[in-house]
Parts: sequence; C-alpha cells; structure tokens
Amino acid sequence: MHFTLKSSACLLLALSSAANASILDVLKPLHALAAQPTESTSFIDQQAMQTPIPTGALQFQKRDAAKKVKINKEYMNEQLKKQGLLPSTTDDTPAPWLRTIYGSIAEVVHPTVIHSITFNAKPPATTDGLEEWVSLKDDGSPKTIKPKMKNGKIKNGKPDPKTYFQTASTVVYNQKDLKAHNLKEDDTHVEVVWLPEDDTYSSLNPLMRCTPDLYRKKGPAGMDRSEPFCSPKENTSLKVGVAHFLTWYTRYFEEAQYVKVHYAFVKENKSDKGMKKREIPGFAAEKAVIDQKTTIEDAIGDIPGTFFSSEWIMNRDGYYPIEIEEEWLKGEHYKKVMISIQPDTVEDEDFNLLESDHIIVNFQIKATVSKNSKLDRHLQDQVGTGDDVYYVIMSVPTVVILAAFGMYMFLHCNRKHRDLSHIKKPKKSRYGNNGKYDLPYAITDINKPANYKKV
Repeated sequence: MHFTLKSSACLLLALSSAANASILDVLKPLHALAAQPTESTSFIDQQAMQTPIPTGALQFQKRDAAKKVKINKEYMNEQLKKQGLLPSTTDDTPAPWLRTIYGSIAEVVHPTVIHSITFNAKPPATTDGLEEWVSLKDDGSPKTIKPKMKNGKIKNGKPDPKTYFQTASTVVYNQKDLKAHNLKEDDTHVEVVWLPEDDTYSSLNPLMRCTPDLYRKKGPAGMDRSEPFCSPKENTSLKVGVAHFLTWYTRYFEEAQYVKVHYAFVKENKSDKGMKKREIPGFAAEKAVIDQKTTIEDAIGDIPGTFFSSEWIMNRDGYYPIEIEEEWLKGEHYKKVMISIQPDTVEDEDFNLLESDHIIVNFQIKATVSKNSKLDRHLQDQVGTGDDVYYVIMSVPTVVILAAFGMYMFLHCNRKHRDLSHIKKPKKSRYGNNGKYDLPYAITDINKPANYKKV
C-alpha cells in the first residue's frame, strides 16, 4: 500500500513537470511575438525602442523666436561695404551693342549705369507699351514704374510728352499742286504740321522727360513755376548717399547744345535757419543771398560764389545725377544750396547766379537708425530679481537717519557759538492774571487750579 502511494505521488510529480515544460514551450513564441512591434506601433515608438539613450545630461539650446524683419537692402549693402564683405563697385554694366542710325551709319552704343539705372540700354525687339520706366520723386530720387494692362488700357504708362519736343512747320499748298475740288484756281491752303523729333538718343533715356506740364510750384504762395526744372522740388532735402537727378526742359535752352550745372551755398536768415519743417513762406529767389564766407578747400566752381561746377554736358539729355559729398556740409546737418544751369550761349563772366534760372534745395546728411544687437535684446529679455524694491525701502529711512544725525552733529558742534541773549522774556501784564481761572472746571478734573469755579 505504501509503495502504491509513493509511486502515484512520483507519477503525479512527473506529469506536472512535463505539463509545465509544455506550457513554457507554448508561451515562449507568444512572448517573443509580443516583444516585436505590432502594426499599430508608430514609427516614433519603434525609434524610441531601438535608439539607445545616451548617458549624461542632455543640453538644449534655446532658439530665438522667429520674427518678420523688414530689411533695408540699401542700408545693408552700405554696412557690408564698410565691413569689406561686399565690393564697393560691382560690374553690372551691360555689354556694348551695335545699331544703325539714320539709315546707313553704324554706331556702337556703350550703356552706362548711374545709381542702379541703366542708360543707353539695348531696347527690346518688340514693344507693347508695358516697358518699365523711371519716375522721379519730389527730391529727385528714382522710382521704377511697371505699367499694367487693365480692361484693355495701359495703367501707369510712361507720360506722353505731347508736342513739346516736336517742331512746328508751316506748309503752303497751291491749287495747281493740290487740285482740290472746293478750292479756287489761284487760292492757297496754309497748314501747320508738327514734325516729330529726332529720338535717336532720347529714346535710350529711361527717365521721365521734363515738360512744362511737370513743372513744380515754388515761391512764397506757390504762384511761381520751377521753370525750366522738373526735379527736385524747391526746398526739398537731398541726402548724402542717396540717388538724386536734376531734370530740366531741354527746349527751354533752344540754342544751347551744352550746359553746365553750378552749386552755390545760400546764406540763411536767423529766422529761417532750422525752420524747414514749418515750411516758412517767402524763401524765394529774390530773397536768396550767396554765402561767400562758406568755402571748401579744393572745391571752387567756375563761377565766383560757387563751390562746384560740372563739366559741359549735352543739353539734349535733360538730366544730371546729383552726387552729394559729405565734406561739403562742413560738419553741419544740412546746408541750403542753389542749383543753376548755365547754357553754352552765355560766357562765364556774363553769367549771374541770382538772375539765372535756379532752384534752392537742402543738402542734408542721411539719418541713420541704430538697431539693437543680439546682446542688447538678450539683456532686455532677462527677468529681474525684484530686489530693487527692497533697496528703495532700505535707502529711504537710511537717508532720513543720516540727515537727522548730521543735523544733530551740526547743532552739537555749534552749541558754544549760539547767543540767545537778544531774546527777551515776555513782560507780565499789569492786569495780572485776572479772570484766568474763571473758566468752569469739574470737580473730578485732575489738572484743576487751586481756586476754581465750581460748576
């Protein structure tokens, strides 16, 4: 019986161990399958499971918040040139090109770039009226205009010079040559015909041409016209380092082939100096006085009183680039300058600045705007500790105590130097204290006099 129980116990133990082994063999593949990433596991989870975590503390660098910054390209280029990161002159001039003028004359045209504007550039093969052109602001600075087609019409197209550059011609027709059915045999017909100008060279000028329609107003009440100038406008500021153009109506100097530009300083009255923004009326040509005292070394014009004179330039061009040098201002913020034009039909000794056609403008230093650096912005973004309040709280009573102590020491040191003998005691009244203690007092009053009046 004992053997039977023992044998059965061993048999049960063997069966249980075998069952456990079989169960483990079944669970191992399931465990391995569970350890693998399933289809629902994302790619980020897989990367997190596969990528080992580095030891040590992770260091993160704070990035500056993205901001939309408006960059002044002109100012940026100037700063890069000063730092030597950008060449001062860039060769953007187009290559020369060949053309035929007047039917049979070959000519090589050399384009020139003045203040980023290309003159004498090769025109396109076909034109549709949408070509870009250059307009001029009140101060003579250029602005490129791009025409657009809207509702079958060209918007912002180049201004039409009308007949200002055409030549009027009178043509007489005889009846013998005309043979009109409504004209008598001996009668003639007279007609004025406008002949187009020779645009061989004017067509290569991208600037808007100056015509009497574009004259500006000037004078005390704006009653005068800036004849023959179109730009710049009277009393505007022309800044150093900015492109400006002087333009005039070329037909005004009809007989002149060449002209010369003169600059002269204008003497201001004390009441006018520094008052440009208030638009003082009355600063007109008849009020202008040439400043003979302001001189510049190695800067003397061809006419007495001028500090600059240009070379002889073609009158047909009708423009002259104004390039202001900072040394002309002699350390001042601005100076009033008279700009005048001398035609080649007038000799230097016969040319008068005040009586000639001129405009008065301001040569001014360009204002610069300082911007905070990255370090300045970092210091501004730092949060304070808040200890300033405690410093103020501690400093106020400290100052009061020091002031009281200083007053005490002053009185203590001068105690032997005080003389109060001139202060006399008040004399007693000859009436004595009659009626002093007639006031009613209560019996319970502590500070009652010896003889009081009972209530």
